[in-house]
Amino acid sequence: MARLGILTLHGMGNTDNDYAVDLFDEVRDRLGEDLADRVETKAVFYQDILQSNQSRYFNKVKRRLRWDDLRQFMLYGFCDAASLEAQKSGPNSPYFQAQQKILDALRELYSHLDGDDRRVIIVAQSLGGQVVSNYLWDANPERDPPNGVWSVPQSFDSPEEEAFCRGNKTHRLLTTGCNIPIFVAGIDREDITPIRKLSPQFEWHNYYDKDDVLGWPLRDLSDSYKERVTKDHPINAGLATGLTPLSHLNYWRDRDFLNPLLRHIKRCI
Repeated sequence: MARLGILTLHGMGNTDNDYAVDLFDEVRDRLGEDLADRVETKAVFYQDILQSNQSRYFNKVKRRLRWDDLRQFMLYGFCDAASLEAQKSGPNSPYFQAQQKILDALRELYSHLDGDDRRVIIVAQSLGGQVVSNYLWDANPERDPPNGVWSVPQSFDSPEEEAFCRGNKTHRLLTTGCNIPIFVAGIDREDITPIRKLSPQFEWHNYYDKDDVLGWPLRDLSDSYKERVTKDHPINAGLATGLTPLSHLNYWRDRDFLNPLLRHIKRCI
């Protein structure tokens, strides 16, 4: 039975619930059968919280507008970010519901892992970096008052399961095309604070393409980010698109990310 779980989160915009299938298949192929059997995978899908509402509005107004594709990109992408941040309290808020999806995924991942030393690697694309950062921030048991999904009582089968779901067994956080700076760069530098160090083995590696206008380095946000983020890795995401903003869509297909991802997995198994 596996000991290592890989949890993914997608980015902004209209996303299918099978968004991580190609990534997981590539990882299993590269690991080989023996090592692949020691890894469990789980994809968090939160776009369904937002997409039906966005599509309903777009379909009502699109006949009065032009540039449909660009407008859909702007509406679906930036509405995701705004909606997930606008209301952070209450079980009906998108913020709470997205965190519930993460918690449910971690519970399921925990149930499929074996042994006392279960561990996880989180891979988050684009807006997913902000979403999982919020979850891990709120999951800190010292947070007072509790926020997000942790603001309501949660029942766990064991203290070990709770620790896992709070992120305390996270060995790696890998962010690609991360846009956390869009949410916090306007705050005074000394007030920009990242998530806690989740485990003794925890490392945060951030991958960005200089041509990706939605992906940013993180260590320069503040002194505490410089301490928490292990390294910002500049890469060229996509042979055909690596010199354009479309590189934002190609991190998980590019060997500049896939090769280090495999190294992190092998170190954590």
